[in-house]
Parts: sequence; C-alpha cells; structure tokens
Amino acid sequence: MEQTLEKKKGNPNFGKKATQDVNEIEDINKVYQFILCQSFERYKPVDKDSGYVSTSPYPPKYQLPSEGVTLDDENKRMRRWRCLRGIDTIWVDEQDGMEPQGFEDYEMVEFTYGKLNVRAFEKNKLAVLLNFDGFEGKKNRRNDISPVYRLIDEQKDLNNQLDHLDLEYEAMKTANECSDEEMIPFAWSLGISIEQSAKAIRRDFIGKAKSNPAYFVKYFVDPKNKIAYVVHNALQKGILNASGIEGKLIWSESKKVIMDAPKGSEIAKDIATLVMKGDVTATDLVEQLKKM
Repeated sequence: MEQTLEKKKGNPNFGKKATQDVNEIEDINKVYQFILCQSFERYKPVDKDSGYVSTSPYPPKYQLPSEGVTLDDENKRMRRWRCLRGIDTIWVDEQDGMEPQGFEDYEMVEFTYGKLNVRAFEKNKLAVLLNFDGFEGKKNRRNDISPVYRLIDEQKDLNNQLDHLDLEYEAMKTANECSDEEMIPFAWSLGISIEQSAKAIRRDFIGKAKSNPAYFVKYFVDPKNKIAYVVHNALQKGILNASGIEGKLIWSESKKVIMDAPKGSEIAKDIATLVMKGDVTATDLVEQLKKM
C-alpha cells in the first residue's frame, strides 16, 4: 500500500533519540487504564427471576472521534485536534501541514467492554484521551458534557474504597448500637415507618445506613431530627393543628394561633430549622411541647 503520510524535514515528531536510559524505558512502558463511567442501561443484564440488575456492564465497543475541536488545558486556547497514525502530537497546528488521505490514516481510540489500556509510548492516543471533553479529569471543556470515562488511579481508588468501608462500618455500627430514643427521630426523618415494631425499624434503619453511609453519619447527629420529631408527634396526637385555620399552626384545644404555616410546607422540619436559627416563637413552642 502506498504511504499516505510522508515525513517532513524538521518535523518534531520524527528523528527521536535512538538510545534511552532505563527510567525512560520504564516510562514508555507504563500502562494507563481508562474506564467508561457512564451507565449504559440497555447493556445491563437482569436476573430473570428477581429482576435485579447485578452489574453495570458496557457496550462491546465504544469509540471516540478521531478529530475535533477542544480547549487546550495548558494554554486555554481553542485548538483543532486529530489523531493520526505515526504522529505523536494531536494538535493540527503542530502536524507540519500533514493531511490524512483516508480513514486508514487515523488512529482508532476504542474502548472494549468499557476499558481501554494505553501505553505511554502511544502518545497520540493518550493525548486524545486526556484532552477530549468527555474525560473526567479535563479542566477546560469546550462543551459542558457529563464525563464519559476516567483514568484509573489504583492507589487513589483503593484509598477511596477503604474510606468508604470505614464509613460504612461506622454508619452500621451506629445504627445497630444506638438507643431506640436516638434511632426513632432520625428513622422518621429518613422516611422509615415508625408504626412497625422496634426491631423492624432497626432493620430498616441499618439498611439506610448501609445504602448511604456518608449521609447517615453526617445527619445522625443533626439536632433538627429530634426537634422535628417532637413537632411531628404533637401533630399526630392532635396537640397541634395545621388545618384548622388555613396557613396557620394553632393549638388544637384553644384554637390559638401560634405561627404561620404555609400550605404544603413541611411544618415539623420548618420549625426545626427556625429553632436552629434562634427563632423565639419556634423555640418556645418546642420547649413547651417537650414538657407535655
């Protein structure tokens, strides 16, 4: 086959050093691992019996374009790029006027089942992957799009996994060992039915801790939980009434107006927020309810 790209004199991509030291050889053999981070629903296998989706696989092939325009992270300039076979640089303004004659002159950048390994000496592929707008680590994007793939950092991923396991352990330990008095207000806040037995509440409570440990650990100690639950109980028991007078919260027995309660608002949680902000009316109300 006739060669379509000829080497031009002075091209920085040609005439590389003939010898390299050990460190350079190790560097060029380094493998960069990329993985798709978007979800591809139609490729997820579903268990026929349970209907449960057990994993998040990827399409057999996922190919990036071989040319385009993007913002160069180094100089923040809009630059045209293309990935050509045998040419290290992807920037068109650095390719010495070389023009591809056909599809075969382009380098293919393709993920197989969600993964792509690129060695350091494959400089053009690596440059595409690090500069394409779909790269999670790209600093400056021409188009505001969700990340399509990311570079795997094994040490960072391992640290993140260990941190998550530590957090999960802390959340589940807290959920399992806290008292019923500590559990029920937060369980109610999490949407768990508190009409069931204490053991059933505990089971669901531990499940919530496992499913989102970061949220659980952060908000378990939030004082608004107990405050909101006190108000919720008062509404449930008929001590307070939010429907007797439209837009007002009143004492059920005396019909005395306590404060505004806009229709559709989450009264218990709104009052808890007001208490934390130091609202006198809301604070006095909660203190009075606690004594009942």
